[in-house]
Amino acid sequence: MALLISVSEFWEDEKIWRQCVQSELPEMDVRVHPDDGDVNEIKYAATWKDLPEGIPIVRLVDKKLTHEMCFHALHWVLHFHSGHYLYMNQQLERKWLQQASIQPEDSTVGIMGLGHIGKAIGESLVQQGFKVLGWGANQKPSLRDIQYFFGGDKLGVFLQKTDILINVLPLTKSTNNILRKKELERLPKGAFIINMGRGGIINELDLLSLLDEGHITAAALDVFEEEPLPTKNPLWSHPSVSIFSENYC
Repeated sequence: MALLISVSEFWEDEKIWRQCVQSELPEMDVRVHPDDGDVNEIKYAATWKDLPEGIPIVRLVDKKLTHEMCFHALHWVLHFHSGHYLYMNQQLERKWLQQASIQPEDSTVGIMGLGHIGKAIGESLVQQGFKVLGWGANQKPSLRDIQYFFGGDKLGVFLQKTDILINVLPLTKSTNNILRKKELERLPKGAFIINMGRGGIINELDLLSLLDEGHITAAALDVFEEEPLPTKNPLWSHPSVSIFSENYC
């Protein structure tokens, strides 16, 4: 019985995966594609690619990944909420200017995608005193302290109430380019965006346009329409954009 790992499109060094899996499953024959060996011996596959129809799949919930994404979201929410981005700019200009303090309960964080990770992020922010909203395509059971909106007809209402937008939606046919200029303009003037879901959900040209207009104050991005992000992409040099590369995965 063997387990095949094929995640090169997601993680460059597949040997790390093999070492981790082998340490947890020492009796398992762990293989890394394309060194498949006898394919008839393969019972399990860890893959980042589309599978043929009819193959059973299981949902993987990684507690460490969830924990790191919660930290990542909290970091950027606090960065924007506490005005850290302003102090960084002031330092470059050698300005000594104290910014007004805003309480967490006076800021609303909206999370697009209330699956396992999105819900965990929301709960961690609620614990810090933030008002948290959620949006998704389908209705969900009660989320206690998170007000939930669902369906395309409720997206605008959700965005209008959101000061800091966090995207953790998966990229599908229905979510592709779901946040264009028309939708982004629904956010209150001065809003912030944190995209840690998938590239292709937020239209990058429309985001740049609204950053230049000042409707959106700043954005923290670690997923993009094209990855690695091309060196000529204007997001690299925009003063209101912070770029990272999924270091929590």
